[in-house]
Amino acid sequence: MVDEQKKTKSQIKKEIIEFLDNSCGLIDEKKGKYRCGTIHRNSLVLATSYKDVPRATPLEFFNEGLTLYIFGEGGGKIANIKRNAKVSAAIYEQPMKHSTVQKSLQVFGKAEIINMHSNARLYKTKAKKWNMYTVAEKLGSQMLQNKKMSEKDKTMIIEKILSSLNMIKIVPDKIILREYHPDFSMPKYEWQK
Repeated sequence: MVDEQKKTKSQIKKEIIEFLDNSCGLIDEKKGKYRCGTIHRNSLVLATSYKDVPRATPLEFFNEGLTLYIFGEGGGKIANIKRNAKVSAAIYEQPMKHSTVQKSLQVFGKAEIINMHSNARLYKTKAKKWNMYTVAEKLGSQMLQNKKMSEKDKTMIIEKILSSLNMIKIVPDKIILREYHPDFSMPKYEWQK
């Protein structure tokens, strides 16, 4: 069994980032009828709350180091974050295999809503970085089928679709890394800001 005291804070942080890098969505450059622009891997479950009413939502995510980014439409999660920026997220490997070490994360931090209205430059930069323009093009494929439409008009439609989405940025204060070992031990390691 691995002893928690044997890992330094920097080792724990490095393992968390490696797990996030190996779990987050990837850019899919290939084109095709059934391709959306993202290679889907592990998702996260985002927990928000307001007035003691919790809400859990499964979502795709991207990361830059420990910071998480999620693109999604409006709804209860966005309304909750606007009222209470404290969030939690869980990410875990699936399917569970008892023959190998597998990991999960519990992330605790503050969320910020970024969209075309609040910070268009940052939103567009991240949307381009993670191929969200291609995702928006797929979402608007019915509207974009008009072959007579100019590229400028297509871009306007894609940006209108993007403007209906929000980006949730989560900066963690604390992350718990749990390992599930073949001997059924489950050590946990904590990183704090």
